[in-house]
Amino acid sequence: MAQFTFKCRTCGTFESWIAANGARINEALCPLCGETSARVFQPVHLSKMDAKVKFRIENGMQPKTVQRKDLPVQQRQKQRTPRPWQAGH
Repeated sequence: MAQFTFKCRTCGTFESWIAANGARINEALCPLCGETSARVFQPVHLSKMDAKVKFRIENGMQPKTVQRKDLPVQQRQKQRTPRPWQAGH
């Protein structure tokens, strides 16, 4: 059994479980109105994305703003040696 998606012109999309015995299944009857509906082809999902990553992608990734006082100590230290082009000023 495989689940296929079909689109009825009147009622919209619906899914149907059909025995996939090697036959090409391109049409099905709409369960609501009985009209012949065409199959909707969708890409196969080969991998599953981590829920946290998916949430960040879907909600937009806002950059995190950090103030200087919140940086770790080693990043707050000033340079001990002056820059070569500033020497002598």
